[in-house]
Amino acid sequence: MTVLAGRIVQLAARRASSLTARATSSTSQSSVKSARALVNNRTVTRRASSSDASTSPDVVLGSWIVVGCDSDGNGALCVLTGPSVGAIERVIVRDNPTRTELVNGRARPRLDPEAMTSVVRSLGVPKGTTVYLEEGGVEFGFSAQTAFVQGYNFGLWRGVFAAAELEVRVVKPQAWKAAMGLKSKESTKDDSIAMAKTLFPEIAHELKRKKDHGRAESLLIAAYGHVANGGASADVEDEICARVRAALADRGLVRDEGGALPYFGPYFGMTGEELRTELKRRGAKVSGNKQELILRLETNDEETKARQSETA
Repeated sequence: MTVLAGRIVQLAARRASSLTARATSSTSQSSVKSARALVNNRTVTRRASSSDASTSPDVVLGSWIVVGCDSDGNGALCVLTGPSVGAIERVIVRDNPTRTELVNGRARPRLDPEAMTSVVRSLGVPKGTTVYLEEGGVEFGFSAQTAFVQGYNFGLWRGVFAAAELEVRVVKPQAWKAAMGLKSKESTKDDSIAMAKTLFPEIAHELKRKKDHGRAESLLIAAYGHVANGGASADVEDEICARVRAALADRGLVRDEGGALPYFGPYFGMTGEELRTELKRRGAKVSGNKQELILRLETNDEETKARQSETA
């Protein structure tokens, strides 16, 4: 009898263990199914929003248009437009649209290519318009997964803009941040928001939250791109350049009046070693001071562009 009782206890224990395992497996499978359901239903977790009430495809834009894009999943797309070069009449911001996807068994937010295409189309930006797109990729401290996603996001946006026949100019993050006085280790996303509010007070109400740093950075990228690509060298300083000068003057980075704006070219913020590495990669001379290295790189860029135009 004692042996039978012991046997029953063992069988009961095994049965309980089996039921527990099945319950755990069922719960796990249910979680995965739920995550897959989210993906199959293409649930959008963060919709593209705008500082402008209009979302129709016939948004009225001025004769001068420039676009800035922070390609990150938490980034945004902005449009600056007005009646003449550098004259701001209207500022439009759209958050980057995302959807939930299953990644390694977990639901993750990822950029939504179809929604991205719709956002660009809804803005009615003419073909050939210049887009300043922040380069995504590896930074110190990034995990392999983060680096991949950054590069993937950058590639998605570049493809969307190419499909819309917009002219993409890639902006390095270290370049625009250094030019805007935001490269120091102490600089935070709040500093980006503060700078954007200073430059674009007409849209400050859309930059109230911490998570609005993507909007702020898209605006700063657009402003940097405009100044770096001809705005700063114009005979007459336009409105955007004047705003940038005033913002930098407030931070003690440039004189309020007189003198040129700081260098805003694509190699702003790169160290001498980084400049030499880039020159070496191109097979060019690596001797000289920092200014000479930058000039050599820019000359090489112009020569490459000229060759491409000849063969086009």
